Amino acid sequence: MSYNPPAISDEAIKMAKKFFQHAITVSDTRNYDYAIELFLQGLAKAPQAVEEGHKPLRETSLKRKVTGGKKAGLVESFKRTHFNGKDSTQGFINAEYLLAKDPLNVVHAEALVKCLDQAEYPEALIWALGVALDLIRQEKKINLPRLLMIANLYEKVGTYYDKQDKPDLAVTIYQSALSALETGIPLDTKQVYDFVGKQRDLAGRLTILRGRYERATGFQESIQNAEGQKAILDQDRIVKSEELIEQLLAKARGELQQNPDTPGKINAVVDLLLQRGKPADEQEAINLLQAAFGRTHQYALKFRADDVRIRQLTRTAQSLKEAAGQKDDPDLKTKADQAQKALDELDLEVWQERIKEYPTDTKMKFEYGRRLHKLKRFDEAIPVLQEVLSNPKYAVRARYYIGTAFFQKGWHSQAVDTLTEAIEGYEIQGDNLGKDMHYWLARSYEGGGQKDQALKTYSKLIQWDFNYRDARVRIDNLQKQA
Repeated sequence: MSYNPPAISDEAIKMAKKFFQHAITVSDTRNYDYAIELFLQGLAKAPQAVEEGHKPLRETSLKRKVTGGKKAGLVESFKRTHFNGKDSTQGFINAEYLLAKDPLNVVHAEALVKCLDQAEYPEALIWALGVALDLIRQEKKINLPRLLMIANLYEKVGTYYDKQDKPDLAVTIYQSALSALETGIPLDTKQVYDFVGKQRDLAGRLTILRGRYERATGFQESIQNAEGQKAILDQDRIVKSEELIEQLLAKARGELQQNPDTPGKINAVVDLLLQRGKPADEQEAINLLQAAFGRTHQYALKFRADDVRIRQLTRTAQSLKEAAGQKDDPDLKTKADQAQKALDELDLEVWQERIKEYPTDTKMKFEYGRRLHKLKRFDEAIPVLQEVLSNPKYAVRARYYIGTAFFQKGWHSQAVDTLTEAIEGYEIQGDNLGKDMHYWLARSYEGGGQKDQALKTYSKLIQWDFNYRDARVRIDNLQKQA
């Protein structure tokens, strides 16, 4: 099924803009509940208004949550849960209302994408899929069927825009689908082949799309001759077959033989090898990249080879860990521990090398510091992470790692100062990172003998998540001591 978005009149768009403008004004006064109602009234008139409606509504709902806004009550939720009625527009309005009142609820986000798909609003659906995917990735245990549903809807929207002759948008959406699939691949060895097979099919389609559109100055130029047009139809018909990948791979290898040291030609072959998801292909890709690096000394080639090596070890370590968890086998447990140790050592070695190659890149330093922290090498991690604090993109998380490192060293006063500063710079305090920062702040207060401050911080934490770690037990202990 494709999409046939309902037409929206100019008058409806004008009315929607008035609602949106009023909603922003009301939101600035912190009357968030009324602002949500106004945004939704505007979206009922113009459902595809992503920049003016959906995005600012999402921002408003997150601000509301930070200030203590509560989710919809039982009666209110019951009235809004009939998503699949005859009025599909009202269905997505109901779903988005519940998500606005509980913005970190992945179930509401899932309902919203389903409703927007049913209502046939592809532009709004793209936005909602991004929100849902972010929430799915924050779950402690990712729901694989839900993740696969998100990938399938991305593919559906991408196909729609491909047929609408909007190739750039289609390519971007297919890439989002692949990103969703990559999130699920290392998580469950039982379902990994479902994800890998889907990834292979989608990657083949993306390769064709790029070949059709990106190498020509325009779509019309790419199909000017009848032979080219027939080839496109043939490729569409066999997009999901192994034969297609083999054909593309043979062509890419031929081009690489003529230009063996050209990074673009090397990466074209590597892309196709990795799309098939076979261990032998991955090893061939690694060998190809490392050999090319040895000849050209272009570090980007080794960078990619190391990424593939880490992906292989991650998959192995995860598989052994799951197997050890299912069987009471000491030898299997030893192998799982050894695989994890090998992965950690390789990962640290790779990022240590990368910061030498890119000494001014704060992302590289952050990733290296994070890995030192994971291995409890706190004296090394702290100065590396301190170099990242000048970059606003990583400052909050860097302070979080520095603060928890201070705590682990028993430097509670320094931990309190650093974690407090991290929390003050973080807007969405009720999500997983926000809760974790408050937990370790409370532990730091407790460790430093500031029991009242610890109790206050734990109390705030359990208002977000009553069962978070051992916060309840620590509150009981502190109250008994008092």
